[in-house]
Amino acid sequence: MSAIITTANSSKALVVTRDLGQHHVKVTTADHRPYALSSLSRYSNQFFRYPSPKLDTIEFINILAKYVENNKHSVLIPTHSEDTYVLSKYKYKFDKFIKLPLHDYDIMKRMDNKASMALIAEELGIPAPKTILIQDLEVLNGTADKLEYPVVIKLRETSSSKGLSYINNKEDLISAYKQTIVKYDLTPDNYPIIQEYIPGEGYGVSMLLNNGDLRAKFSHRRIREYPITGGPSTCRISVEHHEMEKYAAKILEHFKWHGLAMVEFKLDSRSKKPVLMEVNPRIWGSINQAVRSGVHFPYLLYQMAVDGDVKPVLNYKLGVITRNYFDDSMSLIKTIGKSKNYSLCKEFVKYYDDDILSLQDPLPVINYVYTGIKSLKT
Repeated sequence: MSAIITTANSSKALVVTRDLGQHHVKVTTADHRPYALSSLSRYSNQFFRYPSPKLDTIEFINILAKYVENNKHSVLIPTHSEDTYVLSKYKYKFDKFIKLPLHDYDIMKRMDNKASMALIAEELGIPAPKTILIQDLEVLNGTADKLEYPVVIKLRETSSSKGLSYINNKEDLISAYKQTIVKYDLTPDNYPIIQEYIPGEGYGVSMLLNNGDLRAKFSHRRIREYPITGGPSTCRISVEHHEMEKYAAKILEHFKWHGLAMVEFKLDSRSKKPVLMEVNPRIWGSINQAVRSGVHFPYLLYQMAVDGDVKPVLNYKLGVITRNYFDDSMSLIKTIGKSKNYSLCKEFVKYYDDDILSLQDPLPVINYVYTGIKSLKT
């Protein structure tokens, strides 16, 4: 029983490493950076470096493929968008030597594209924000006249809050839209989308499927996020929402999905109905929430890859709260400063299961704190 975890320098890779290690899987962590966060975990048996998958894709694939060929492991699990997409595209180079539980590259890119997912949601009858696609800037002015504000500008393919802008009027829309194109060097076929703003709380429905068949599910509600205007969750709670779960399963079954994915929704505060936000066809940042609630997605993925299938896990503990203390503290500071709700100060000292902090596995914590302090100085 052995696995390789790539992009080890992230909190979600640390969660995957710990979960597999606690299930007696021998873990090798890997990253292009030295002293990667997960490599310091007691559950990381060894560590090796490879070239950056972003800066030198072919060399990354060649060196990782050679390592896999020469070092016997059962499963290869990527944990970030960059390594996930690259490995999906070149997974034929690994098939002879290791299990790589990823869906087809072209499907993953379609699911990650907010423009195409808006069209697919409409086709499947799943509520989604009204979405405007623009390929010619000459129509922007006329389009801006017809919109109901506020609206949201989003990059078609991105994670977290990169390229996200909330717009309240026509002038700001035109200015921000053009600035986004320049900042991210976008071509007309990849111009940002403009979406209706949906007020309400954010939810995530996470699932594991085996070639289109549901094997595990989990839902959470966001309590806080950072940036507070829209970013990754920093504090969340396990919940159930059957309508969201039905929609999420419908999307993933449509693609005959294989592996892990999270489907994000907002519960519209006006209609009290779920609205699709996006699909993350990869391991997600709040995966610790599911693990702490009893759905061990990393180990289930490992088992499914090795054995071909896994017993369904459809129940979990409700009301479990987890956080990333460091990011959540930044969210609390910003929220208190904006709202003047000083009663939130008590949240700083409340104990919740943490994505990073662990008395049983302390070395990654030291690395995380040191890296955070170093980044604040630069």
